[in-house]
Amino acid sequence: MGYGEEPADDNCDHFICAWHPIGPGALCGESSVGLGRPCSMALVMPRRGCDFGPLLVLCMAWSVLPMHVQAQGEGGEEALALEGPDDEEPLDSLSLGYADGGRLEHPFALHDSEVLHAARSNRYGTRELVGLLERAASAVDRAAPGSRLVVGNLSAEQGGHLFPHESHQSGRDADVGFYALAEDGTPRPQAIMQRVAPDGGMRRGEQSFRFDDARNWELVVAFVDDPMAETQYVIVAPHIRERLLAYARDSGADADQIRRVELVTVPMRGSESHDDHFHVRIYCSVGDRPQCLDRPPLHPWYYGTPSPDAVAAARAADVLRAAALRRRQQEARQAELALQQGRVNEARREADRARVLRADGTRQLQAERVRAMRLSQDERRALRELQRQEKEIQREAMAAESGERGRAAALEGDSRRWFQSERRRAERLRAALRRQQADDRRRATRQKAQARRDTQRAEAQRRAERRRAEALMKKGERILRESQKAAQRRMNSP
Repeated sequence: MGYGEEPADDNCDHFICAWHPIGPGALCGESSVGLGRPCSMALVMPRRGCDFGPLLVLCMAWSVLPMHVQAQGEGGEEALALEGPDDEEPLDSLSLGYADGGRLEHPFALHDSEVLHAARSNRYGTRELVGLLERAASAVDRAAPGSRLVVGNLSAEQGGHLFPHESHQSGRDADVGFYALAEDGTPRPQAIMQRVAPDGGMRRGEQSFRFDDARNWELVVAFVDDPMAETQYVIVAPHIRERLLAYARDSGADADQIRRVELVTVPMRGSESHDDHFHVRIYCSVGDRPQCLDRPPLHPWYYGTPSPDAVAAARAADVLRAAALRRRQQEARQAELALQQGRVNEARREADRARVLRADGTRQLQAERVRAMRLSQDERRALRELQRQEKEIQREAMAAESGERGRAAALEGDSRRWFQSERRRAERLRAALRRQQADDRRRATRQKAQARRDTQRAEAQRRAERRRAEALMKKGERILRESQKAAQRRMNSP
């Protein structure tokens, strides 16, 4: 069956529900091949062409069962439990709204590894997107060992607008760098985000690289063939797209893979600016719907069909966004026209004012000449006297200004002398203080020496007293022994 065909109703491929072993939600797996895909909700979902409404309700009911369910059995109580982990696991990610107008809850962070480097701080996305990037980087590393993928912006930690992007708001978009070859044709270990010329050339400073067709094709194939995430777009410049497709055809790649890559890389508005990185977007996961919203195109591998209400809502939102965009463009055009008209009007007013000023100046000059001719000799003398007085006033003002400068200089000199005298007085005070401190130190030294001598004298007296006491004790003991001997002799004598 080709990617554009729909399966018959009696041959639809259902998905089954089971508890996810690592956290809340379900493991949606394809029963025919035993392939599991983690979901944030337990769902029963056919691929296409099936009536899945009752199954959806049943599986959603199953997803809200408690972790331990007990049932009554014959002859007593038999525990029937769905065992969950002992410790509470983190909530699964949740993408809300559209990719260009939503937010992100319970995000997963993209971390560095041997095969991947997150180059931006906005490294948060849904579990499906983060897993897709990690698996794609690992797939390229298996094909070309030593490769390392560079990833730019995903979304902010809570989603929302991320300057300067229009999308990247709900955790389903990622900017991914290109793999490159060095000048000698050896693979460069790490991907780079540099513009690719139509001939495949890349430059970073003085270094030259080439677009690596093989590894970048492996990366795009890993995006479109991933079993756990549904890729909607891999936006890239048209000349890079044609280069990749030509490489795939020349290398004998699978026709279905080429068709998938053609679908996800179809040129659109803004593709030309993506000549230095891939822009990857995935569809909403089954568990995030209907809070998460997708816009067409819906590729053949899109799991499930959106409801007519969701499609109508998406179309209505697109119509509203297009109308708003047209209004903003019309307002911008009107504002630009008004600005241009205002500039023209201002230029006209400036020209009119210049003409009026030139005409006024000419008329004033002519009037001055007429008045000058009509002035009498006395008026000329009065005018000269007035000019002389003005010059005298100017001289007096200059003299006063010079006097003020002199006084200011004198005050500055007095102030400088006062500061110098204060500095000298402070130095004398500091010198006197140092002498006083030195005298205090010498006095303290003498007092310590005197105290040491007094202590030594007292210690000598105590030793002398102790020796006298010991001598007296010895003398008393000798006298006692002598008296005892004398008494003994007396007792022994007849």
